[in-house]
Amino acid sequence: MDRIVSLIYTLLIICIVVVVHEFGHYIIARSNGIYVKEFWVGFGPTLLSFTKNDTLFCLKPIPFGGACIFEDDPECEEPEKLYGNSGVWARILTTFAGPMFNIVLAFVLSVLILSLAASSVVMTTELVEVTNGSPAQAAGLKKGDIIRKYNGKNVDISTEVIIFNTVADGEPVALTYEREGKLYNVSVRPEYSEKYGRYLFGINFGTSLKEWSSTDILKYSVYYVRMNIRSTVYGLKGLFAGRLGMDSLSGPVGTAKIVGDVYMEAKQEGLPTVVLNMLNLALIISASLGIMNLLPLPGLDGGKLILLFIEAIRRKPVGRDKEAVVNFVGFAVLMIIMVIVMYNDILKFVRK
Repeated sequence: MDRIVSLIYTLLIICIVVVVHEFGHYIIARSNGIYVKEFWVGFGPTLLSFTKNDTLFCLKPIPFGGACIFEDDPECEEPEKLYGNSGVWARILTTFAGPMFNIVLAFVLSVLILSLAASSVVMTTELVEVTNGSPAQAAGLKKGDIIRKYNGKNVDISTEVIIFNTVADGEPVALTYEREGKLYNVSVRPEYSEKYGRYLFGINFGTSLKEWSSTDILKYSVYYVRMNIRSTVYGLKGLFAGRLGMDSLSGPVGTAKIVGDVYMEAKQEGLPTVVLNMLNLALIISASLGIMNLLPLPGLDGGKLILLFIEAIRRKPVGRDKEAVVNFVGFAVLMIIMVIVMYNDILKFVRK
C-alpha cells in the first residue's frame, strides 16, 4: 500500500510540474497571438477533450506530464498566427516561458510551505564551531561570525555554502563575514577531505527557529528557490568538470525512490508533514526542471533559444534542414543520457 501511495505522489508531482511548464508555453503563446493546436494533460489515448480558442484540450490517462503542440496546421485560416510564421521575439518569449513558469511555481510552493508552517528550523550561516587547525581558523574566522558572501555571491542559507563547496577545486575562496555588526573580507583556501570527498573550511553552521511573518515568507522563499537553482547549476558544473559522477543524476525511477523514501519517513509524523514534504519535493523538482530545460542542448528549450537568438541576430531563420539535423542529434544524445540515468537509478534501487 505504501508503495502505491508513494507512486501516486510521484506521478502527481511530475504531472503538476510538467503541466505548469507546458502551460507557460501555452499562455505566453496565446498572449502573443500564436496558434496552439493542442494542450494535453497526461499521455496516452484521449479520455476527455474540448476545444476553446481553437485549441484542443485533452485529458489522457497516464499522469506523467503533458504537452503543448505548436504544429503548423496548413488548414489554419490565419497562417500569420502559426508558430513558425510568428515574430522571433514572440517565439523566444514562448520558449522561455516554460522554464520560467517552473521557477515561478517553485516560488509559489515555497510561499505555500512557509505559510502552512507557523515556524520552522532555518539553516543559518552563523558559525557555531570553527575546527582547531582548520583553514577557517587560520584565516581568523571565529564562532559567532556570520558568512554573508561566498566569492562575491550572497549566501543566506548554509546549504548554499555547501553547494558551492561541492564543486570547489581547492583554490582560495573569498568570504565576506559579519562580526558584531561589521563586515570583513577574508581569503580561505579549503582543504580536501577524503572522508567527505570535497573541500572543507573546517566550520559548522547553526540553526534557528524562525517565526514566519509575511515579509519573512517572501524573503526566504526567494532564498530557497535561489538555493535550489544553485544546487542544479553547480551540480551540472560538477558533473561536466568530472567532480560528480553520472550516478548523481536521477530520472523517473530515481525520483520515485526519493519520493518513496521521503513519504515513508514523513508519514510517521502524520498527513500534514507528508503534504509539506511532498510540496517541498515538487519545489525542488520544478526548480531543477526549469534550469535543466535552459541548457543549450538541442531538444531542450535552451537549445531552441540558441537557434532563435541566432535567428534574431542574423534576421533570418536557421535552415529547416540544419535545424532538423541538430534536433535529431540532440534528441539522440538526450535519449542516451536518459538510458544511462535510468540504468543507474535501477542499480541504486537494486543495491538498496
